[in-house]
Amino acid sequence: MLLPQSISQTKRRRLQRVTLQSHQVTPALQINSAIALTSEQKHYLCNVLRLEIGAEFIALDRQGGWWLAKLSSDADIAEIMAKLENNSELTAHISLGIAMPKGSNIESVIRQTTELGIRQIVPLFSDRTIIKSGTEIGNQKRDRWQRIAEEASELSMRTYIPEVKTPQTLAAWLDDLAKEPSPTLKYICATHPDAPHLLTSLQKEEHGGQIIMATGCEGGWTAREEEWAIAAGFIPVSLGDRVLSAVTAPVVALSIVSAFLDAR
Repeated sequence: MLLPQSISQTKRRRLQRVTLQSHQVTPALQINSAIALTSEQKHYLCNVLRLEIGAEFIALDRQGGWWLAKLSSDADIAEIMAKLENNSELTAHISLGIAMPKGSNIESVIRQTTELGIRQIVPLFSDRTIIKSGTEIGNQKRDRWQRIAEEASELSMRTYIPEVKTPQTLAAWLDDLAKEPSPTLKYICATHPDAPHLLTSLQKEEHGGQIIMATGCEGGWTAREEEWAIAAGFIPVSLGDRVLSAVTAPVVALSIVSAFLDAR
């Protein structure tokens, strides 16, 4: 049995990371597997980075695996040399439901929460989002959001690439969560003066394998939306005494969660 290979952090930082497409990891990768590079990957590795035959890079298989790969004598093919160990992930699966902020601000949220360890991002229509439910977002925009998550994951040396879901209503998201059998901790960020701080709540709860966060858009959640979330098992929490923007709040929430998990 071949065990994952450990390479130094210094070498890892030197090697370029490339996210493979789903068709490139079917069947599952193993040592000595050949990867047919896409035209974009070949251009990036050979023309942009100017890597030569035999040059090494790290291939991310989208399923949590890191693989040491090298360019073969055939410029269209890379070869898997070893499976790598990587312990950069948080100990819990963190999901974020975010009521979409105005403009393109969600792109900043996707980028920064990916760096902090998010595993799933669900853009939401809410009562106060400028983009209303029923608006066609389009696959092109959603695909762009997913690419931003991939790029941020590569740069921050993540093992997993967060999944960016298709936008849906808050009500639909809560219904979907109710169907999940696994126990989870669910928090909705609110501005109530009597809401406990997120960190305090984290310290009091028993943690399973998943934490779900919900943050609002400009103006926050309406009273009925908070009632829906509470009925679905969400705990209202505060992020502190200061009022945070719709872009800052999810980053602060993820910072608190990731710091808590890393320090345990």
